[in-house]
Amino acid sequence: MNWEQYIFEGKPFEGIYIFDVHGHVGAHKPFQLGGYDADSVAKTCRRMNVDGVVVSSLPALASDWKWGNEEVAASVDAYPGLIWGYASPNPFYEDCDITPYLDLPGFVGVKIHGDMQGSTPVNDPRYFPTYEVANERGLPVLFHAWLSAEVRAAADVARRYPNTKIILGHSGMTARDTALEVARTCDNIFIDTAISSTYDNAIEVLVDKVGADRVVYGSDICFFDCIHTMGKIALARISDTDKEKIFGLNARGLFSL
Repeated sequence: MNWEQYIFEGKPFEGIYIFDVHGHVGAHKPFQLGGYDADSVAKTCRRMNVDGVVVSSLPALASDWKWGNEEVAASVDAYPGLIWGYASPNPFYEDCDITPYLDLPGFVGVKIHGDMQGSTPVNDPRYFPTYEVANERGLPVLFHAWLSAEVRAAADVARRYPNTKIILGHSGMTARDTALEVARTCDNIFIDTAISSTYDNAIEVLVDKVGADRVVYGSDICFFDCIHTMGKIALARISDTDKEKIFGLNARGLFSL
């Protein structure tokens, strides 16, 4: 496939399966976002031939878990087969049970963002009931993983719940080497490509250190347009086979689609 031609002519890719494991809906006060509702996310995905995206609700992660998860459910209902849902718990509510959302069609995993929830470590016992459900069902759990402490806490969860597939969002970002280290030691850890502040050879490093089978495409839409990361993968110096795995084939297996 002539990736360069698609990129430099600004055309969406054709003939490959693209699935985004790291998306959001909903407003988020600390950031100036563009279109953050389901309609805007769907429009962007369709423009770039993205076959599917899994979203969590920013309000659910930051404050109102019930309202936010309902927002995700409405997004999934509005765009079935295109938008899929993460359910997100809040550790500060004893009555928080996201199982009813995971029972809904289109919900395929869990998203945890401890930093937005009072800098709560993701291996805090208050999250354990959620992990037990995910482990029982074999569901992926996407973590915001930016700092070394966050990565190591996520690795602790991976070891405690081996039937759960753990996705380290942002590739560990400032703790990339730590993320690569734990991914090499835990077979149920995957790394996504939502690298908000990129670095040279980002994709090549991930593939070289953990293998293409453990890397999945994540864009962090609606913080970024999905093409931000598409270009990194498409122009990376890796094989076409590895690019197709990262763009969607790995996620298809991860989420049992």
